[in-house]
Amino acid sequence: MLDHLRRIVVEGPVGSGKTALAQRLAQILQAGELPDATRASPFLERFYRDPARHALALQLDCLNRRVAQVQQWHAAMLAGQRLVSNFLYARDRVYAALNLPADELALYDAIAARMAPAPQRADLVILLEAAPSLLRERILRRGAPGENAIEESYLQRLVDAYGELFHRYDDAPVLIVNTTHFNPVDNVVDFRTLLSRIESMRGRKAFLNLAAP
Repeated sequence: MLDHLRRIVVEGPVGSGKTALAQRLAQILQAGELPDATRASPFLERFYRDPARHALALQLDCLNRRVAQVQQWHAAMLAGQRLVSNFLYARDRVYAALNLPADELALYDAIAARMAPAPQRADLVILLEAAPSLLRERILRRGAPGENAIEESYLQRLVDAYGELFHRYDDAPVLIVNTTHFNPVDNVVDFRTLLSRIESMRGRKAFLNLAAP
């Protein structure tokens, strides 16, 4: 199934469902999974409690973890392994720009430039979208430590930043999926629809946006 796709990335703002979808795709496609290691950062909960104080430490820790993961990504590709991940290296700069003041962002960029791994090549990026209010609802429902402090205004800025990133992103084909009325994780029919849309995709950018039933 989808044998021509060896490197798949599922992306989207926090609360979009990217982790669960990446897990399901890895299972159904019999692929290896490379989950986002930054969720294990010891600075994450501290950042939720006091963003101004811990943002730089969080972003640098995430950068360090991400570079190591991209190296794992390349090793898996060289070994001929099929892989699904729920992160794109370019995403970390999005969060850094949101969370850091200008002087700290300049420091982050300087360190990132020195650490930059080889480009993370992908055959397909699936971008999950949802309105900030829906993202906030999902975040509260899952109840992850500290995440209830994430405000809808922050999510709006994050959604806008993702939109800007993928407006100019051209390193891989991108399928943009609106998840407002579409749940490919828990709904079998929706998951099959997603697979079918991926199979029929042509060109560098496509959309899957279903109206309310």
